[in-house]
Amino acid sequence: MTEGVDLEISQDVLYGIAQLALDRLEGMRAIVPPARVGEILSGRRTKGIQIEREGNDVYVDLTVAVAYGVEIPSASVKAQRAVREAVASMTGLVVRSVNVNVDAVDLPEGTTGG
Repeated sequence: MTEGVDLEISQDVLYGIAQLALDRLEGMRAIVPPARVGEILSGRRTKGIQIEREGNDVYVDLTVAVAYGVEIPSASVKAQRAVREAVASMTGLVVRSVNVNVDAVDLPEGTTGG
């Protein structure tokens, strides 16, 4: 980043960049994780993308669903790379981690469970 420039990037912008990077991947989507007691009591629900920022360092947690048949380890690595590169290139911030939590598998339409 340019010295002497004071630039503030909102959490919503970081979230939007991560969401767009994830949307470009086939077979994976962000989902809202199950509610925790504190979220229920406060009325605040988390999104499927959590971003923490400490100065120029960014930490990303993704909660995702994958399509049935997708190789989860490979898709997770692609998601990590896509989000890291998008956030870093668009903001100049240092992405320290991108954690991927696979919370669901999307079954093809017409498939019944059980």
